Amino acid sequence: MKRMQLLDYGRFFAAISVVAFHYFFNGIHNGKISSISYIHEVVDFVKYGYLGVEFFFMISGYVIFFSAKNRSASQFAVSRAVRLYPAFWAAIIFTSFFAIFWGGGKMAVSPSLVLTNFTMVSPLFGKGFVDGVYWTLIYELKFYLLVLALLLLGAKNKLESIFLLWPIAIAIATYYKNDSLPYLGGYFCYFSAGVILAIIKERKALLYYVPLLLILSLCVYFSAGKASGLTESKGVFYSESVIGCIVTLFFVFFIVASSKRGAGLNLYGSQILGALTYPLYLIHAHFGYMFISQFATEDNKIAIYALTLFIVISIAFLIHVLVENKFSNVWKKLFSHIVGKPIGLISRKSAVLVRAYNNRVN
Repeated sequence: MKRMQLLDYGRFFAAISVVAFHYFFNGIHNGKISSISYIHEVVDFVKYGYLGVEFFFMISGYVIFFSAKNRSASQFAVSRAVRLYPAFWAAIIFTSFFAIFWGGGKMAVSPSLVLTNFTMVSPLFGKGFVDGVYWTLIYELKFYLLVLALLLLGAKNKLESIFLLWPIAIAIATYYKNDSLPYLGGYFCYFSAGVILAIIKERKALLYYVPLLLILSLCVYFSAGKASGLTESKGVFYSESVIGCIVTLFFVFFIVASSKRGAGLNLYGSQILGALTYPLYLIHAHFGYMFISQFATEDNKIAIYALTLFIVISIAFLIHVLVENKFSNVWKKLFSHIVGKPIGLISRKSAVLVRAYNNRVN
């Protein structure tokens, strides 16, 4: 798949939107930023920044479809582990170090919390997260497991058909109020949207726009439906219409980025901006809350905001260069052994079972 430079710009903008949401609104609202008050002129804009997470889920659906089509089950699992874990481990160490000194009651860490976080599935051990933003990684892992299961079942050549039916399954579950079932509602609407957009990039069949419009309506229904709950819980009015427009713009952006003209754009710095997005997302929240609370006052908060953003982008760059890139071969070898080999064994046994089943049916 050709690298989509416009999508990298969109990815970075979404990350900055989430950062702004946390620094200018949510951190102050939940008391994790305790030394300053809102900048009221920006609250009405940044309060919608959380929707950047939904955009990230769309990107995951989009990218993972191509990744799954071009890899075996073991190759897919290794590629995802290499993508997720090294930067995540670095982020845990970075955030935990500062939380020891500045965490206070709301962001304190313990050795057991830190250790279980290294698995990325700390809730399975009855633990929380070193940084609250890690909750999104659980959704990422669930989606990866779904794709991995399909590959293990020999459905690699049927991924397109299966995913085209996914919006219909979500719509049925939503209609019967069963959208809390695994993969049949909520944030998985956005993963589904990304996959459908990837399919349309490859095959621009008019019929495929039917599931696209369906999943668009389901995404808007889900996110706009959260508006009343957000208004009630945060005490700030969220407009369903504004949310619907933002979500629709996500889809428009993807269509433009996937077009011949959009894909042909040569955008300066897109590769590094795209690479910085994941580590920036991982480290910005709790460190930012702690740093701002330690040093910001009503008089200097603009300067501290700028300094905090500079620091987290710089640390994200160092994680990308020194952890992800410099040791890329180490991570590939490590995960090939601890993830690739077991998945490869399961894949071979699964292939035997699938062939036996097909022979029995035929």
